Amino acid sequence: MPEAIVVGGGVMGLAAARELRRRGYAVTLLERARPGRAASWASAGIIGATVRDEADPGSALRRLSRDLWPAFAESIEAESGLDPEYREMGCIQLATSETELMRLRSAARRADQATFLDRSALENLEPSLSPAIAGGLLVPGGNVDNRRLCRALEIGARRAGVRIESGAEVRAVAKQGQRVTGVATLDGKLTADLVVLAAGAWSAAIENVEPRPPVRPQRGQILALDQTSVGLKHVLLTPSDPYFVPRSDARLVIGATREEAGWDASLTVGGVGWLLARAMEVVPALAGCPIVELWTGFRPLSADGLPLIGRGACEGLYFLTGHGPSGIAPLPGSIALLMALIEGELPPVDPAAFDPLRFVPPSLVATR
Repeated sequence: MPEAIVVGGGVMGLAAARELRRRGYAVTLLERARPGRAASWASAGIIGATVRDEADPGSALRRLSRDLWPAFAESIEAESGLDPEYREMGCIQLATSETELMRLRSAARRADQATFLDRSALENLEPSLSPAIAGGLLVPGGNVDNRRLCRALEIGARRAGVRIESGAEVRAVAKQGQRVTGVATLDGKLTADLVVLAAGAWSAAIENVEPRPPVRPQRGQILALDQTSVGLKHVLLTPSDPYFVPRSDARLVIGATREEAGWDASLTVGGVGWLLARAMEVVPALAGCPIVELWTGFRPLSADGLPLIGRGACEGLYFLTGHGPSGIAPLPGSIALLMALIEGELPPVDPAAFDPLRFVPPSLVATR
């Protein structure tokens, strides 16, 4: 049985380990802290909410993931016994200016399954919105409870036979020539035929990885309110944030800042104040809602904003990192693409835009 090591226990790493095990690998997942408790735990879990230019290289991956999410969530619940609360309530992009209103009208003409909402239609769907919001665009989508998803993935992976080691700090990838042989941790070496680097914002800190992934942490401050008295029903998005994500338990997740703050996990007066001020501008009734939680997370942001999915410069090393603020939305599509590349199958989307070697000068790229 071929052996695989997955470095990183966020949703990407857990889902990759689960799928590798389903395909017959003996899988060990190594997580530096606790599985699912870093960026994945801090996410808002928005699914399929964007309507962007089809020329955007990430659009194909988003479409693929949107199509895969219902069956993906159903299978995870069946394996784990835990509902990740994937809900398709629809997402509304809000126009906070006349320019944005015109952009949404144009997007409605281009996009399938997108409905332009004038002020009257918008008020009918979400009566708590400020009168200053002139309109919006309703698109298919919703959200998944990211914390329940993390736990369900961990349960499913363990029950499938994945060996998960918490507190396992990977220092370097081990190689012999141009072939991966495993990894080196603080406690010793582990051997494997295949290594998947899914360490999120920590990916660039692991030695002997070729190419060194240009992934850095982007701090996001997020908060949750008890919106029992308000009752927003849809995922709401505003230009340049914040977003509003209603949960089944009447919590409302509001986020997020996008800050270059290194590894500083502080909650700041400016960050939290900006979120609260903007939230009350969009939904004035939120002023009376209790704050139930505040937290920060570190998004793994790549140099060009697109994830790194695919083989590295040496045989047996694969990347699954750098998903940045897109968060959990591209999860099932990313796993489908990675598995196709590992197994030599026809990729479900063009992998070129996500090739980890795109940052390396062509003259330095060895024939793969």
